[in-house]
Amino acid sequence: MTLKQRSLVFKALGHPARLAVVERLAKGECCVCELLKGTEFRKLSGPTVSQHLLVLKNAGVIADEKRGKKIFYQLRMPCVAGIALCVGEKAEACAS
Repeated sequence: MTLKQRSLVFKALGHPARLAVVERLAKGECCVCELLKGTEFRKLSGPTVSQHLLVLKNAGVIADEKRGKKIFYQLRMPCVAGIALCVGEKAEACAS
């Protein structure tokens, strides 16, 4: 993976809603309707969540699979969930 491709991954992770998607998908695949049930997404519309999913997909962070009328999303780069967790833990440690 080139530096440019890696920078696209980090750019895709640069929004709280997209980080929330990654954290949710770290628990297992789900469809948009399941994402919208999460407290992090209640204030967002379906189209907005879909746009965030597209950014993550274009960066190669997630993949999708159509099953019937629903599209299910899963992490393609599970390591990004670990990166987000690590950053959160280090930020908390530095604050105390």
